[in-house]
Amino acid sequence: MITGFSIILDDKILYCSNEEKDTLFETIIFIEKLIHSINPNNIWSINSIYFQNENEKERIVLKHIITEKGENLFYAICGKFNVHSEETYNMLQDFYNKVESTYSSIDSLRKAPENPMFGDMIDLATDFIKSKYDSIVKNEELKIQIGNIDLSFDEDNKILYCGISSQGLPIISRLYHVNFFNNLKSHANEENIEIFSSKLSAKLATIAMNSLIRANTNIKEIHITDLRDQTRKIVILFGYIKNFSLDFVASGDFELVHGAFKKLLDKISNEKILQKEFSGDLRPYKKLNKYLDNLVKEIEN
Repeated sequence: MITGFSIILDDKILYCSNEEKDTLFETIIFIEKLIHSINPNNIWSINSIYFQNENEKERIVLKHIITEKGENLFYAICGKFNVHSEETYNMLQDFYNKVESTYSSIDSLRKAPENPMFGDMIDLATDFIKSKYDSIVKNEELKIQIGNIDLSFDEDNKILYCGISSQGLPIISRLYHVNFFNNLKSHANEENIEIFSSKLSAKLATIAMNSLIRANTNIKEIHITDLRDQTRKIVILFGYIKNFSLDFVASGDFELVHGAFKKLLDKISNEKILQKEFSGDLRPYKKLNKYLDNLVKEIEN
């Protein structure tokens, strides 16, 4: 089932077909700011975002265009559909084509909301797309179930970051494969790595809290393409333990990464300290560093 369409340029929502989904689409803006802070040279693009709460599951699929001037333009559709289906991306491309046929430049699209007819015109296009694709995608499973994973981590599969936060506050964090992040390659001293890791942890925690407070849902997955290599996929995963969030960034095969993440989440969920409210004192959580210390070692073995 398709629940909303949106067009976003940098930090401004130009169009949203469903006011109830406005806050959900806002998460794209926060995630883009995170991506830019990690890779300021615009080498990562967002593909999809997955949300889940007690009552429903929902995914946003995106066409992320980075202009020559470094602007970020998003065509986005949210709903309950299988992100891996070919029809999902046909639908997204149709949305883009119909808007682009009238607003073929960034400048014309930027000014378009000033025209009272803009919203009506896009509404007609989205109504057509919804009627065309809703019957195709409404019965598709939203999330592919992950079975037993029998794959091994190699040079193409990397854990990049792992951390734990609570109510928007980072508690522990660890950065792996520092050279993967362009803005750290030439300045990878201990202090800069710690600063980068802390900022990343805080931004991930903010995204998780923003999704919960504003959109009333938990963000679970962010799928990204590395524009340096179109075959390289990056995923950010969020797991929830009472009032805590386990944040995980990895590159490679999604099933393998998801399996490693689930294994870690299951293990760390048994810690009694995570069953209590976070008091602000970080000392009791230091022992959780053992999970981060052994993470790569356990997977490689």
